[in-house]
Amino acid sequence: MKPILFCLLLLCSGSLLQAQSIQGVVTDMEGMPLVAVAISNKTRGQVTMSDADGRYNLAAHKDDNLEFTYLGYYSVSMKMPEEGNVFRRISLKKKLFSLDEVVIGPGWTDYQKDSIERRKTYKFALDRKKEGSVFSPATAIADNFSQKAKQRWRFQKNFAKWENQKFVDTRYGPEEVSELTGLQSDSLAAFMSAYPMPADYARTATDLEIKMWIKYNYRSWMKHPFVPKTDTMSPADTTKKK
Repeated sequence: MKPILFCLLLLCSGSLLQAQSIQGVVTDMEGMPLVAVAISNKTRGQVTMSDADGRYNLAAHKDDNLEFTYLGYYSVSMKMPEEGNVFRRISLKKKLFSLDEVVIGPGWTDYQKDSIERRKTYKFALDRKKEGSVFSPATAIADNFSQKAKQRWRFQKNFAKWENQKFVDTRYGPEEVSELTGLQSDSLAAFMSAYPMPADYARTATDLEIKMWIKYNYRSWMKHPFVPKTDTMSPADTTKKK
């Protein structure tokens, strides 16, 4: 009887060890969730990624070495603090890069050529800065808060968003997503709408990391796929309603 009890205790303790995990949320320093952060258990060689809400869950035991890495951000290392399930909110600090001055070689991409042309076209509006004058503060206020000035600042802000989105489109396009996932038509559009790629990630990730990001989010999306229904009303139905 005692040997049987001893074996049962061993089995229970083993299952408890396997049940241990660390879970939580990964954010930037402003509290915004980060998608596709790599969370590694260096001790046991296990890796997972944060989902669209920054959530993660990884098996770990006491004193295991854990590391949180994300392109463009400083990594965070820690040890599994205690036995049992642990919840940790991890904040990653962004690295500072200067992207304004870029030297482009002869082999320009289509995006680079188009970006240069767009900046030439809107150079006047993009180069205007908010001005101040010690000698004529009233003139400075009028210039900075006039309707035209507000439209100019709004255009500059939107232009930066457009440029980021156009760059994301060069790395996260429907052709590659379809090839990796097999999705087509409405399903493809629904998936890409549900999982937009952050511009910072698109600019810093390698081709392999982009593919991993797509496959990881595809597996997550397939758990609860949602494809909006399009209007399939026939011309006859339309005529009836009239």
